[in-house]
Amino acid sequence: MAVPETDPGRGSGNWLVSFLQGTQAELKKVTWPTKQELISNTIVVLIAVVLCAVLIYVIDTIFSVIFGLLLR
Repeated sequence: MAVPETDPGRGSGNWLVSFLQGTQAELKKVTWPTKQELISNTIVVLIAVVLCAVLIYVIDTIFSVIFGLLLR
């Protein structure tokens, strides 16, 4: 049977300080991207968004024409 975890900081009133310290410790472990990685990844995402938007537009236009012809 599993034993529930206890959080000693919750009941003592300093849980916010404990939370912020834990958050700061975790953020120090993060590997942050370089400026060049950030720019290149942003460009990839923007290209993907534009391609998806164009694909949705084309499919929507095709279906509009098909349904327009069927409902005449």
